[in-house]
Amino acid sequence: MLQQLTLRLHHLLYKNRRMIRQGNRLELPASSERNLKKVTIKLRGRNNRLVIGENVTLTHCEIRLGGENNLIEIGSNVRFSSGKIYLVDTQGQHIRIGADTTVEGAYLLVDEAASIDIGRDCMLSTDIIMRTGDKHSILDLETGERLNPSSGIRIADRVWVGRDVQILKGVTLQSETVVATRSLVSRAFDEGNCVVAGVPAKVVKRGIRWDRSKL
Repeated sequence: MLQQLTLRLHHLLYKNRRMIRQGNRLELPASSERNLKKVTIKLRGRNNRLVIGENVTLTHCEIRLGGENNLIEIGSNVRFSSGKIYLVDTQGQHIRIGADTTVEGAYLLVDEAASIDIGRDCMLSTDIIMRTGDKHSILDLETGERLNPSSGIRIADRVWVGRDVQILKGVTLQSETVVATRSLVSRAFDEGNCVVAGVPAKVVKRGIRWDRSKL
């Protein structure tokens, strides 16, 4: 009872908001609930789940989960400091963020038949955008066929994404990749231990690894 009262006071103090429509589920351990600050959670649609691991820190974030049978999963010890995580208007898709990953500021968007997977111990800087679709259709003039379908994004374990990077649909980044500031990543890469940079991004250096500390 005392713990519940303490958590309620915490949410009031830090302006957390929670709107959960019946038929959806939030899994939020106390070790993470007390680390929420200025977080808005909106669960709509049907049979959707937001699963937050132990000791997660979320601040200045908005999470929207809609559609049907979708999942947002945030692994243990993740720190997501600013941004938006949206998974809406689709069915059976997911956004997963692996354990020990840190995000200083990002907008993750899934609104079609595609998913986003971010691995363990990744490091994302500020002003990052990841989206699995183009929001609107581009059609073949003669056949009416859609030319720009959505496609998933896969970020392996231990990827460092610099400031103001855009990661578009269909991208794969392998382990020990560093994405340079203000790059536009628009394709899948089949090698890791490299630096990718530019618009569009390409491999500019190979045979590297990165470390969070200043050695």
